[in-house]
Amino acid sequence: MIFDYKSILNKWKNLTSLDCVYYCRVSSKDQEKGTSIEDQKKLCETFCNGYKMNIVEGFIENVSAMKGGKRREFNKMVQMLKEGKAKVLVCAYADRLTRNGADGDIIKELIEDYGIIVVLVVPNRIMQDPVDPADFMLFDMEIAFSNYRVRLDRQRCNAGIIAKNLSGYRSTKSPYGYMNDNELGRAVIIDSRANFVRKAFELYATGNYSVPEVANELFEQGFMYERKSDMKIPLSTLDSMLRNLFYTGKYYVKKADEYVNGTHDAIISDELFEKVQKLLKSAPKASRRYKEFYSNLLTCANCEHYLTQDIKMKPNGKKYVYYRCMNPKCDEKVSVREVSIDDDVNTYLKEIRLGLIPDEIIAEGLKNEISGMSQNLSTLKRNISRKYHSEQGVMEKVVKNGITDEKYINDKMSAIQEKYGDLDTQILATEKQIETVKSKVTETFTKRLYDVYMGFDIPTKRKVLELMANIFKCDENGLKMTFKSAFRKIRRR
Repeated sequence: MIFDYKSILNKWKNLTSLDCVYYCRVSSKDQEKGTSIEDQKKLCETFCNGYKMNIVEGFIENVSAMKGGKRREFNKMVQMLKEGKAKVLVCAYADRLTRNGADGDIIKELIEDYGIIVVLVVPNRIMQDPVDPADFMLFDMEIAFSNYRVRLDRQRCNAGIIAKNLSGYRSTKSPYGYMNDNELGRAVIIDSRANFVRKAFELYATGNYSVPEVANELFEQGFMYERKSDMKIPLSTLDSMLRNLFYTGKYYVKKADEYVNGTHDAIISDELFEKVQKLLKSAPKASRRYKEFYSNLLTCANCEHYLTQDIKMKPNGKKYVYYRCMNPKCDEKVSVREVSIDDDVNTYLKEIRLGLIPDEIIAEGLKNEISGMSQNLSTLKRNISRKYHSEQGVMEKVVKNGITDEKYINDKMSAIQEKYGDLDTQILATEKQIETVKSKVTETFTKRLYDVYMGFDIPTKRKVLELMANIFKCDENGLKMTFKSAFRKIRRR
């Protein structure tokens, strides 16, 4: 093989005075040792200045390059090069440019389709069109090896972490109540915090408190959670605490799917932990209704802010729903139980007599209700004539052409029957459906709105309330509802 040294030297000489960009990347603190951003930047800038190139822009980011399409600065640089704003891309090392084949293909595309010159300062390699196949082969090998090296290091690291966790000393940060002591090789108890944890479990185990109520009770009894400025434990943190097996002296290693007896001392007993888990599992969840039914309907009579729902769920199954005014500027602080609101709504609904609605309005409503069915009935009746003429057309064709094939005749008639079906039965069913609707409408408009409302599902009840009233104000005496004008006319006290 004969090397064209002159051509190789010309490649480097041709870099002089060209517009260029450089790219630097790290993805972890470990990579900053020897290949830090500053080290990469110095290598790139020294190279560019040595060839008197014009540095248009430097792209720097701290992100992994294991997957393609995930790097914002890299994608921005590629777009800039495709737009012709620079001719040369300089990078200190191949694995800083990419560790995945997808982005590697983008680099090759820049070289072959856009005429970009790519320089890898270490190991002093240049890639430009026309590309020496050996250059791309080396580039692919570097990408593959760097990807393999990262995954191998990750595998070894995970194996070490799993081995350590299985030894009884969990490598992650210990939960509230403990602190890790690397010299002793175990987590040690912090007494003041352990008392907080123990009290939380004991309160919930009684079955008389929900998670929010345990948080309130701890605060009222003087158990302060010093990690928060208000000294009150967040509900999500408390819920996680009550589910954490670590407090029993054991823990679960997910990657090994094993339960391990830790080297740390327990704060609570196995029996107390199991009792709390059973209560947490059996604690009733709020139904969807309590998230939607009166939301954005009820307002405070004092400040006119919407009332906020407050659900008290007891571990023993009892449930209490309130609507409260949470406006800090409101003096009244209205709080009303949902069952009281239900009672007040029902009382108002009993005042609406549907029989007082004018006949012409009922007739118009009935017409709209059955319009689709009426149109369907008309279509069915017209289909009787269409079916008859279709059958006559087949018979005329048979006679005219002297067709004696019984299968052909039967198939044609069956196709007509399949298209139209049993029209007499369909017409009868539709007529009965219309009569049923008329009968139900007539019956409905002899009742109170309350009688009809109680048979509706939750979403329909909500729609009725939005339709009939425009003001729902609450104070300490309950609900005050103002009807819309149309309903005021049919209200009978």
